[in-house]
Amino acid sequence: MPRRSTLLFASFAAADAALAATGRNRARRFTKPFLMPLLMVGRDRSVQLALGLGGLGDVALLGKSETAFTGGLISFLAGHLAWVGALRPRSRHLIKRRPALVLPYVAAWVGLNAYLWPRTGRNRIPVLVYSTALLSTALAALDTSDPITSAGGVLFMASDSLLALERFGDLRFTGQEGVVMTTYAAAQACLAHRSNTLSPATDLASDLK
Repeated sequence: MPRRSTLLFASFAAADAALAATGRNRARRFTKPFLMPLLMVGRDRSVQLALGLGGLGDVALLGKSETAFTGGLISFLAGHLAWVGALRPRSRHLIKRRPALVLPYVAAWVGLNAYLWPRTGRNRIPVLVYSTALLSTALAALDTSDPITSAGGVLFMASDSLLALERFGDLRFTGQEGVVMTTYAAAQACLAHRSNTLSPATDLASDLK
């Protein structure tokens, strides 16, 4: 990923997280839609697809209606499926060799859905399907055996779990939206790590040096 795009992405992500933390949602129309396009620069096509679907979800969730939420959910669901496909070629079959590593992920998935099930009403099945896709992305990231990519899966689970708990569980804390966006942006960047088509040996960490 070109250095300029990396720095722009980091700047926009920091600005958007700060705006989200302080509830300045109107101003986020000038930050949030640019996050994924900046991260897409120089990536291979499968990663660009996953990031692009995330970008569509970002724009949809700027709205506050049920239609906007549903559109965002569908976009991110498709994005997770795209991430599973993009990460599969990078698999090192870590889970097959060490299956116990999946237990914390599954425990988190079970705990979240057990808490949300009586609170999500008619959205129960969509939330369950989405959380399963989210888990699949996290496990695909884990299976790459790359620490940064694996961290991306964990951060994505954390970000979306906080969002779900806020929307359906009425669990809120000061600056929560800022935390959601910080973990989300970091998750996407970590998952896109090592996917630079211009220089395959270059990763996000080296871009920031």
